[in-house]
Amino acid sequence: MNIPKFVRKDAKKKLRFKSKRKTKWRRQKGRDSKIRQKMKSYPKMPDIGYGSPRKTRHLIDGKKPLMIYGPKDLDFMQLDHGHVIIVAHTSLKNKINIAKKAKEKNLKIHNLNIKKILRKERIKKTEKKEVKEDKK
Repeated sequence: MNIPKFVRKDAKKKLRFKSKRKTKWRRQKGRDSKIRQKMKSYPKMPDIGYGSPRKTRHLIDGKKPLMIYGPKDLDFMQLDHGHVIIVAHTSLKNKINIAKKAKEKNLKIHNLNIKKILRKERIKKTEKKEVKEDKK
């Protein structure tokens, strides 16, 4: 099902130049509002029919998300095929440790590219070695 992008009326007019502000939906309350009257060729209004089914709501690829805050969480959690791993707000150091453990256990992480993170770590290590050698 193709869900329309619900945009506030005259959203482009309200933005300031180069602002990163996102426009939220605001219900149209005006007497003559064409959006409120649901006329053709005007943006769609959010409706209860656009919601996703309850069985698939809050699932990622049909699996429940598991939040991981540190590398220790991978040890304690029982990870079966019914869950997707999501790394929460953590530091780069924690992400690197989580990526290493996930690679050892052959686990996929939904919002973390393991190869990219481990490559970053290798680059940082080589840079540190070069700095130490330059100081000597």
